[in-house]
Amino acid sequence: MYPASQRIRIHQQDNLPDLVKLDISKLGRPWHKLPKLMNDSFDILDARLSIYFLKKLRVNAALKTMTFAIDQHYKNTQIFSTPYGNIAFVIDRILLLNILHDYYGLSKENSQIEPDVSLPVTKTEERLKSKLGQELTSLIICKETFGEDLDIKVDYSTVISQWSWCVTFTLEGYSHGSFTVLLDTHHVDRMLASLRKPEARERGVEKSVPLSPAQIERLFDSLPLKLNGRLASLNLTVAQVADIKPGDIIPVALNEPVPVFIGKEQIFEAAIAEDRSKLFLCDIHDKTTEKHYE
Repeated sequence: MYPASQRIRIHQQDNLPDLVKLDISKLGRPWHKLPKLMNDSFDILDARLSIYFLKKLRVNAALKTMTFAIDQHYKNTQIFSTPYGNIAFVIDRILLLNILHDYYGLSKENSQIEPDVSLPVTKTEERLKSKLGQELTSLIICKETFGEDLDIKVDYSTVISQWSWCVTFTLEGYSHGSFTVLLDTHHVDRMLASLRKPEARERGVEKSVPLSPAQIERLFDSLPLKLNGRLASLNLTVAQVADIKPGDIIPVALNEPVPVFIGKEQIFEAAIAEDRSKLFLCDIHDKTTEKHYE
């Protein structure tokens, strides 16, 4: 008998859990972990949406559910641009009209006015849709869910109908309609990359351990330095340099001992020795500073 952790669980067709179906091109990539990434931030998103609807729209609303889908086709979406690509927002008109009615106080407990979706779209409705799109998308695609806060701008020039991944939100208090945030491939790749970071930290790849004073001293002692020895030096005036012609012989006297520098600072003096056609520094002496006595 197999242990409990390896048993196969069978569900009825009408009672299946939320599943993410992957096509062949997405195998080997943790797309199935994206819903968990969003669900882990459910409480944060719920609080942000509740505060937003209460402060900005004077509406009591809360996050009820989130559902996820891959490779979805949407038309007439509100498209935004970010440094990584494009994301989009779409909202059911029935939900938008209900929010609009609540905002202007047209829906009361005793006199409920149902919105008519057959009426033409008004300018007020379009302005509210644009406002909701940019602000709700900024609340949802945030550091907790995406790994960083994005600069989201309205993009009127781009036309996209096929989206790699989307999240659909339903609100507590609104029984009809939902809104959806859609992501292109570049944003999904960024989210998948953020999923790998905690795993790397667990393996200790990204752990930063402070160095001890002894380790720092050993690192400092092992730093490479370049020594420069001045074999010869010659003082000439500008006029003498200007008079030099090809073929002229310039008398040069070798320094003895040779001054040795690190950068522009002289460290010590040394003699030059030749061994197997190579020059070496030997007989090293510290540079003595001249002392002046009165």
